[in-house]
Amino acid sequence: MTTPLIPAPARSGRGSIRMHLDRGEHPATRVPLLGTDLDNPSAVCGGCANKVFKQLHDGRERLKCGLLPRGSRGLRGPDLRDSMPACVKYAAAPSALRSA
Repeated sequence: MTTPLIPAPARSGRGSIRMHLDRGEHPATRVPLLGTDLDNPSAVCGGCANKVFKQLHDGRERLKCGLLPRGSRGLRGPDLRDSMPACVKYAAAPSALRSA
């Protein structure tokens, strides 16, 4: 007697990054977010001093969190966006020098 196949439930489309944000934790560092308003964060990853850019072989760059150590494959966690809400380990990046 064979067991009938039961279809898997449909996924709701919530990616792992969004699920971390919904729980109030940063997807890279897994620590609490700095603010609770995801639509209007008090600080964002793009303005953090801990951000690093990973250079891909084709010349593109990916924003990563410098607080994470490189893994065995050279990765530093998920790709981030400039507008992603920052975590409590946020440190303001120094302002770029302006020429007068």
